[in-house]
This record gives sequence, C-alpha cells and structure tokens, in this order.
Amino acid sequence: MLLPFTIERADGWFDITDELEVPDPPWTLSRPEGVGAVQFSVARYERGAVPNASPNVLLSLLLDFASSHELGEPSDIVTEAGDLRIAAGNFRTADSFIRAWYISDGRSFALITYTCASGQQQAELSDCEHMVRTLRFRNEAVV
Repeated sequence: MLLPFTIERADGWFDITDELEVPDPPWTLSRPEGVGAVQFSVARYERGAVPNASPNVLLSLLLDFASSHELGEPSDIVTEAGDLRIAAGNFRTADSFIRAWYISDGRSFALITYTCASGQQQAELSDCEHMVRTLRFRNEAVV
C-alpha cells in the first residue's frame, strides 16, 4: 500500500497495521519489544481553497481532540511554524500516556498519536518525535 506520506522510520519500528482487529485501522507502527504504538491518520488535500492552517489552528484541533476524547488539558504543548506546521501535547490518564500531534504542510493534515502505559514513554517518545518531524505529504494523487 502506498501511503499518502513518507517518513524516516526510526530503527526497530515495524508496520503492525494488518495485525489490528478493527475495520480500516490507521497506519500503525510499534517495536517488537516496545512499550507503545504510534498511529498516523491523514486527510490529504485534493481540491478547492488551500487550508493553509497556522500552528494556532492546529492547536485548536488538538484541544478539540482532547475534549472529544475526554483527555483533559494537554501538557508540554509545542507549536511550530515552517514548511511543516505542528501543534502537539501530552495527555495522561490513570494508566496511559498519550502524545498527540496535529501537523500540516498548509494543504494536507495528519493526526499522529503515540500511546503507551503511563511512565513508559521515555523509552520511545524521542523516536516518535523524530518520525513526526520527517513526515512529508505526497500531495499528488495516490493510487
């Protein structure tokens, strides 16, 4: 399957999407002996007015995501402008750690989430941050 984006996959991370027992799962990576998983959901620009979303718009999307999933207020919020715009934040539940990123190149969008058991995130979070920042959308038609 040709993905609507490219990334530099960190060493030891493998595609486990086909192992997920849900209909139409997002592209998912994990490590065989890892503690979490990272999922990529993409909305690719096709036509019409170019969204050209700012980091503040992405932050609004992140806050809406948190609200709709009852995650509370994010911590460690990051927003970045540039060719790849980013808004990210951490969420903690009783037993889970979640880092969510909304990213855009001004045309297409991605929601990327990393989830693991609470307190285990330091083992993999830097790999996920690297992969997120290397994502590039394929803005041509994907077959």
